[in-house]
Amino acid sequence: MSDPHMPAVIDFSAVFGEAYASHQTPAGLVETLMPDVSKTSWLLITSNSLVGATESTTLTMVLERAIPHGVAIALDVAWHPESWGLEPGSKPTPEVLRRFHPLAQEATLIRCTPEEADQFFSSDDPLAIHSALSQRPGVVITGIDGSVRWCIGGRLGTMETRMLNEQESFFSAL
Repeated sequence: MSDPHMPAVIDFSAVFGEAYASHQTPAGLVETLMPDVSKTSWLLITSNSLVGATESTTLTMVLERAIPHGVAIALDVAWHPESWGLEPGSKPTPEVLRRFHPLAQEATLIRCTPEEADQFFSSDDPLAIHSALSQRPGVVITGIDGSVRWCIGGRLGTMETRMLNEQESFFSAL
């Protein structure tokens, strides 16, 4: 049973940053993070969690322990090429995609823009992305105009909303 005081969604990058101040090895970070992560419903991860070696290794170790506890993975692609040492507007490199695809395979829910969908999944069709991944995640594609196209459980839909500017608000509302 989950703790009613624990948030339904934990942002991995935020808790990693807090824990990193006191623990600098992946094993120490995992031990610090797991009590809270194992009690939450969702772990929110962005593609930028894979940039640094310590964060990426810690994430892998956390996922190995969290998924069996029933923690669902919400993947917000949130592509920022500058975080990877690339020029603004750059597409993900083969190395970025190599690191990213195992994370996408574990996701229960994926959110991305149409451009990110094309760059990371070679399609901006939510059903095609949903069908191509073994977990059959829910896929939500959000346009900058407030449009949303989604595929959840194999069902397709669209909606218009202006509440998508803030990733945390979007995932909390969803």
